[in-house]
Amino acid sequence: MKYLQSANYRTIATLLMISSLLLTGCQPLEKRTKADDVLQDIRNTTVIPDLGSYDPMLQRKSLNRILLSIEKAPAITRNLLVATLEDSMIDARTKRVICTILAQEGDLRVLVPLSRMLAEGSLAEDDLLESALVQLGERSVHSVARVLSEGNVTARRNAASVLLSLDVPYALDSLQDRYQIEKDAEVRFLCVCGLVQDARIESLSMLTQALEDIDLEVRKTAWGGLARKVRPPPSIHYDPSAKPGIRAIQAGQIREWLDKTRSEGHAL
Repeated sequence: MKYLQSANYRTIATLLMISSLLLTGCQPLEKRTKADDVLQDIRNTTVIPDLGSYDPMLQRKSLNRILLSIEKAPAITRNLLVATLEDSMIDARTKRVICTILAQEGDLRVLVPLSRMLAEGSLAEDDLLESALVQLGERSVHSVARVLSEGNVTARRNAASVLLSLDVPYALDSLQDRYQIEKDAEVRFLCVCGLVQDARIESLSMLTQALEDIDLEVRKTAWGGLARKVRPPPSIHYDPSAKPGIRAIQAGQIREWLDKTRSEGHAL
């Protein structure tokens, strides 16, 4: 009798345990524990602020811990990093490093803060920002092209540099369109570099226009790129340092030669 009572107690205890597991679920508890561990590890230390450290060893240590956290709990770690981008207590350099991490992870949520940072135009030659945007590839072209169209001078310079690095047709189109209305010589220079990079035949006419640019470096770049693309005969001469009137005549002769060569069906 005592044995039967003991057996019944064990059976009831087992049933209660199973019921409890069914109600709470064991897999979600394990996931929450892992996420909690990751959050506690990151939030209770200087891991995130150290991402922006200028000490390479300290920055590497922090980066390794973040990458390990992404490996253990990818979604929760990425969510925390995205949220950190809106934290006013985190400095700009750290946010840029976070953006490069998220871009490498292919997290498109980073495109909005990246575009905002680019539009601010607060840093010349913003390499971290450019690296993250280039990492996103074609998906970033539209946002960067908008900054090129609407941003301040520094923002336009950085945007033009990003588009040049992306080197895809729409990015090169944006540079070509901008060249025709751009006032800043450095931005025009980057636009012309895009024209030189562009393998499409349409880039040639724009390069001939750039031969009459007011900036010497832009003219030199346009002529160097044009000469490599079409290899004009020795009779075609252009001097980027000549006076405006002479340059206009030379540029006109080059355009006439290009038009004649194309009309006769010769390959350029």
